[in-house]
Amino acid sequence: MKKMQQVTKLTAVLGLSAMLMTGCGLFGPEQETSAPIDAPPGTEVSVDGISTDPNAAAGDQASAEATQGSVDRMVYLQDANGYVVPVSLTLPKSEGAAKQVLTYMVKGGPVETLLPEGFTPILPEGTKVLGMTIKDGTATVDFSPEFKKYEAKDEKKILDAVTRAMTEFTQVKNVSVWVNGTPLTEMPKENTPLSLMNRNHGINMELADNAIPGRTTPVTVYFQGQLDDKRSYFVPVTRLIPETKELAKAVVEELIKGPKEGSPLFSSLLNTTKVLGVEEKNGTLVVNLSEDVLKYDSGKEANPEAMESLVLSLTESTGLKQVQLMVEGKPLTAAGSMDFSKPVSRPMTLNAIQF
Repeated sequence: MKKMQQVTKLTAVLGLSAMLMTGCGLFGPEQETSAPIDAPPGTEVSVDGISTDPNAAAGDQASAEATQGSVDRMVYLQDANGYVVPVSLTLPKSEGAAKQVLTYMVKGGPVETLLPEGFTPILPEGTKVLGMTIKDGTATVDFSPEFKKYEAKDEKKILDAVTRAMTEFTQVKNVSVWVNGTPLTEMPKENTPLSLMNRNHGINMELADNAIPGRTTPVTVYFQGQLDDKRSYFVPVTRLIPETKELAKAVVEELIKGPKEGSPLFSSLLNTTKVLGVEEKNGTLVVNLSEDVLKYDSGKEANPEAMESLVLSLTESTGLKQVQLMVEGKPLTAAGSMDFSKPVSRPMTLNAIQF
């Protein structure tokens, strides 16, 4: 097993994470002209090959991939604490991007030689993707019968991982699961009902201490797990909080509160930080924080990892593509080596592994 060499950090000049898998996309070369990556409503296309995304700089990326013979793909693995975590792996270039992603999430599969220490695959051993289609934004994945051979405690994790991995692709909004050519209406162990799965179902779900079931608002925040003494990685947690219409503000406040007591995760935001204001301006979320956010490194600057978790959490929960971070009404200039003087968007890779 290879150890993780580096957990990469967010930079301020990146595109959206949904662009991660462009270049070598979902559809085959024979379909590039007739079935673009953002297929028109009502069309149905196979998801076994490659294509390009006209909304991303995919042409340049595809050219680079052709030269390098490899590409970054986002897979979802289980960490040592049992959380489902996105990990960016450098994989061999393949004509079946979506199928490849799921293949690299199978126990005993090719991902075993690439796993960071403490991480394990989620899908049951022997699972194969028999077929995959996309229609009206829904990806239908047909798994082999081995997909049903898992422990009951892993049922929700499997659904979270498959849903998240597929919706990393811009044209996939929902996921439908089949097994051996037949739609799966419920999971076999805990009888979780299955319809269309999407990101609204959350990941690594938890109920806030003061929340009442049935009267909650979900927010997905990115806490951190510790890899070793010097390195950490980001973990998405969907927390059900008391109902609120101030979603963005709630996201920041939950990050400040941090993980629940006894959790192995942590937040890099100081718990004395205050949210002074949150507003949307022309599609950019402007977040104004108190000066406590600058108390990192002997009180000289903002914690880079805290700023990354903010951007990840806010774009995930609100759907807005850019975030402008302010401190006491003035733009945050930098955090570590990262430029925050202008609005920033989600990273193209997350928890990346280098060999």
